[in-house]
Amino acid sequence: MRLYMIKRYVFFVLLMTTIILISVSLHGNIVTQNNSGTETGDMLIQHTDEKIIEDPNLKVFNDRRNTMINACSSNESYTVKNTEGTLRSHFVIDRNHKFIYCAMEKIGSTFWRRLFQIISGSSKKKSPFDIPPGAALGGHQETFKSLSFDDIHSALGSSKKFIIVRDPYARLYSGYMDKLFSANLMFWESIGKFGVEKFRDKPSNISKKCGHDLTFTEFIKYFIHSETYNKRRDGHFLPMYDHCRPCEIKYDIIAKMESMSKDTLSVLKILNMTELHDTLAQQFTEDTRDDSFIDQTKILFGSFARTKNCLSIYENQKRMWTKFKSRGLISKYAEFPFQESESVSLTKEKYIKALQQAVKESNDKVKSRQYRNDYLQDAFMSVPKDVLRRLHAILRTDCLIFGYDCDSHLWVKNAFH
Repeated sequence: MRLYMIKRYVFFVLLMTTIILISVSLHGNIVTQNNSGTETGDMLIQHTDEKIIEDPNLKVFNDRRNTMINACSSNESYTVKNTEGTLRSHFVIDRNHKFIYCAMEKIGSTFWRRLFQIISGSSKKKSPFDIPPGAALGGHQETFKSLSFDDIHSALGSSKKFIIVRDPYARLYSGYMDKLFSANLMFWESIGKFGVEKFRDKPSNISKKCGHDLTFTEFIKYFIHSETYNKRRDGHFLPMYDHCRPCEIKYDIIAKMESMSKDTLSVLKILNMTELHDTLAQQFTEDTRDDSFIDQTKILFGSFARTKNCLSIYENQKRMWTKFKSRGLISKYAEFPFQESESVSLTKEKYIKALQQAVKESNDKVKSRQYRNDYLQDAFMSVPKDVLRRLHAILRTDCLIFGYDCDSHLWVKNAFH
């Protein structure tokens, strides 16, 4: 066993060393200097002024890459804790387009893993929405996990490398709403129960038994504890820099969750996936929303039997409604339209119809964005200042590398004053 562990450790060191060497080598070969001396990566884009005029988003991708490179070149350092096996599983490869995607939970990975199946040709579907969300990890996608050391070396050196990022505070809040606030027995068991017992004074017996009512502040305390002691970490909450190692693997394309539709369409242009681009361009926002409604409602109605001893069916249904409001998919003023007496007989179809009706009554993109921001702000403003300061120290690296002005968030300003 000891010899096996030593071999695994040596392999991991060699893997990461090769990644760094390739990045340095590629960096030297593909980077040019602009007039101000700022590095501009053009392996991905091979851009011309005409192409930038055709798609201004290409300049945005270059700017994001420069931000990443500059942040990684600073004197600041960070510690990574992810294991070799976990790191390998994040990367999926399309050899036809020489395209590598590092997937991260809570940043559009369910959508993009389905889209990747079509891009790579492993699925013949016309749209990612034709592939069930539950099949996102299927499709016989090739990952680093199945590759030899030499193949990884070759793939990294010859491929366009793609990542999607998100404001780290928004990602953390989304993870909480999806995995701890909504009914999720697995996360209640692994994180909810632990957080309740460790961070709550005199928790009730049902809270200790179920872990179903972990507060947002308790969740943030769990996250800080997991990062500080490297225990009970989960991929849905890991810092982005530890997920995909941007300072070792200098990504060519950096998309953002905040501009997902525009960035996705630009990537499809880069890959010359014209038909797929045109299909998605028709109703990207609407299709994404309906996809979420159907998938999440299916999960909701499938959870009742397993969670009813901890959370009533009615409360479960209301929590999902609140989650949709927190995402800005429906108005924050949209009252839950069903009575408790209807909860047992309520069908998935009726629930989805109510969601779609709520969309019609509040279909305003500007207000939708504001509703989402309101929920985010209220959640973090409820966290004690000392806890927020510790959280900020952990998330700061992601903010810097991926160009998020996290210091401008009201809750961050408030925490340091």
